[in-house]
Amino acid sequence: MTDFPRLQYAIAISIVLLVLALAGRLPDRLRAALAGLLLAALAFNAVKLAPYLPDATGDTAACAPERRFSVMVANVKLENHHAAELLEIVREHDPDLLLALETTEWWDRHLAELSGEMPYSAARITGSFFGMHLLSRLPLSGTEVMVPVGQDTPAILSTVTLPAGDEVRFLGIHPRPPHPGQSSVGRDAVLMWSGLEASTAGPPLVLAGDLNAVPWERTVERLGRIGGLVDPRRIFGFLPTYDAHSWWMAWPLDQVLHTTGVTVTGLEVLRGFGSDHYPVEVMLCHQPTDVSSPELRPGDLDRARAIIAATTRVTPPAQ
Repeated sequence: MTDFPRLQYAIAISIVLLVLALAGRLPDRLRAALAGLLLAALAFNAVKLAPYLPDATGDTAACAPERRFSVMVANVKLENHHAAELLEIVREHDPDLLLALETTEWWDRHLAELSGEMPYSAARITGSFFGMHLLSRLPLSGTEVMVPVGQDTPAILSTVTLPAGDEVRFLGIHPRPPHPGQSSVGRDAVLMWSGLEASTAGPPLVLAGDLNAVPWERTVERLGRIGGLVDPRRIFGFLPTYDAHSWWMAWPLDQVLHTTGVTVTGLEVLRGFGSDHYPVEVMLCHQPTDVSSPELRPGDLDRARAIIAATTRVTPPAQ
């Protein structure tokens, strides 16, 4: 969890540096030592965040209409009942795929209103914070709704057929968030499993969901290297999606990553609808990207397998 507020750390450190510069009656050596420590901490956080500044030179090439598709991710929040607002956003932006998270039987009934526009679907209602619905206007095939690596959080894996006839694999996940006193091994194991799934031969893969992790975390960076996954926020910027009720403590938890057989042409965080997450929409194209995927490092696969194996010793907490 201490990885989340890197931007907040940087702002707070900058304020302390300003106070230190204005403070009087401090010995020069003490002032220099404190300034050195603060500057080192500021530099560390800046290095972590630097890849998530908007990049105007990023690859956002044009795409033939028959190769375009879009994915919207919306964590609805379990007790939120503002379905009409979400349906309005969906109809306004007209995504090809909608991944809705924290869905319940109540949400199942209301999302059914989209069945005319999005006739292909898969779902798992858990009765907890990890219900999941995938709705699509494009044909789905080989769809599996599974519970990976011994956790109680479902994942949906499916093959999407585009109008041009091309196929793209889609993987939707929502691992458990890290909490004080709760091991993050279960979350990390789902992320490592997802990376291994992305690395298998076949059509390009798009990974989407509330990852309950920020892009600069070590585990997410390893996920990218194992799966050959590209993060569009390295082009479009930080773009926080949680917490929608806070202007200060906000992080990019809702993510859409992709392998290099797919190009991202746009990414937008949409307006709120009563949830603590903003929905996010990513526009994609089935064509190779000029952005290179992160390279696998020695030990990445061994570490991933060790994390997955460790889930047999972790009992997920009840919800």
